[in-house]
Amino acid sequence: MKKSECLKSIFLLIIFFLQDNYILGQDSTLTTTTHYSIVVMDSPAKLFTMRQFNETYVSFYGYFSKSLHTHVKNKFLISLIEPLVQGLVLMPLTHEEGHRSILTAKGIGSISQPFFNKDGLAYVNGVSDQTLIDLKTDDPASYIRLHNGGLESDYMIAKRIEDMVSFDMVEYQYYDWEYISRKAGIVQYIAMGLFEYEIDKEEEENELERDIVGHDVYGAVRHLFRPDMEFYRYTRYKDLTKPERKYLDNLGYHSFINLLNPILFGKPGFRINKDIKVNFGAGHMLAPFGEFVDENVWIKYKNYNISLYLRQFHNKNNWSNGFGMGLHEYNFSDKITINLSGHYWSQPQGYSFNTSEMFSGQAVDIKIRYRLWNENNKTIPGFSYDIGYVSKTEGFFPEEVILEKHSGFRMGFTLEIRN
Repeated sequence: MKKSECLKSIFLLIIFFLQDNYILGQDSTLTTTTHYSIVVMDSPAKLFTMRQFNETYVSFYGYFSKSLHTHVKNKFLISLIEPLVQGLVLMPLTHEEGHRSILTAKGIGSISQPFFNKDGLAYVNGVSDQTLIDLKTDDPASYIRLHNGGLESDYMIAKRIEDMVSFDMVEYQYYDWEYISRKAGIVQYIAMGLFEYEIDKEEEENELERDIVGHDVYGAVRHLFRPDMEFYRYTRYKDLTKPERKYLDNLGYHSFINLLNPILFGKPGFRINKDIKVNFGAGHMLAPFGEFVDENVWIKYKNYNISLYLRQFHNKNNWSNGFGMGLHEYNFSDKITINLSGHYWSQPQGYSFNTSEMFSGQAVDIKIRYRLWNENNKTIPGFSYDIGYVSKTEGFFPEEVILEKHSGFRMGFTLEIRN
């Protein structure tokens, strides 16, 4: 068995055991209604931004999984349908949308082909070589992020599920497969270099049929180390230099940090007393200048849902810090619900892979839901009109597709469906 096949088998076994909660068992939640949020318009007002697609997708997946568990009584059939739909359709769809959203934010048209082709690959294509060369020359940070966009999207989908599960907003059983396979997929992709996984794929003759970046991580590493080298899309392991392979190994080891969360083992937090529940976890993801590591804490105190994180950014040789705090689904009144978060970062100047000089930035994000009630409706007792606002300075803010200083609104709605 090849090393790459061995790696895949290991992750499939991990998913199997965790999916059935053999280790710690699954805690039940006290959720009486589930909120399904749909983002109709985000900023920039182009379909779709990464946040817009991710937030809407997480709502769709929860409803899909709950409907499946409700209407299909055969558990074995559920265990076949859910992995097939999520693994063959939904995961490549969201991953490729993450890539495509970076291009759309830069005003570059592209085509998402999220269904696996004969080579077992999903693509974003329809972009000429010269367009990508121009992006690489004029905006190297966005070009690197174009490689990382799919994994960044995967990471933020998992983070949304962690928020909801930690605060008892959803029942974990409806998200367990999505969450576990998403986490395992992130680690598998970034850790491929540890097993010297080689890509045996030639670039298509028609440049518009080529994937925009090829292997996400190999391509990102090559361009971080050698931004001025000859342009081509499909980076192979053999193309990487010894220092690049060493850095790739470090990324692979760091990716296992994503498995540090009790939710993976069916434990959605720890009850301290009747008023306090806490959870904790860690994460790792790629950035336009290298990578970052998160340490997350979730605190549920009575009706307050508070999230905290510390974040360490890393380019080639230098570390810098960030942190943030959020208040989730706080009922300001019977009709008004507020989500509010603040963020701070110190990142490499010019998003450089090599510099030791840093700059600071901040962001604030608010979402207000105006709720309408209809208690006579047994299925949908609540509906809300949602408006959000984000304001940020220069800097990389995960899931926000614009690196430059930016302020923008988003609008949508939320359905509250009784369990």
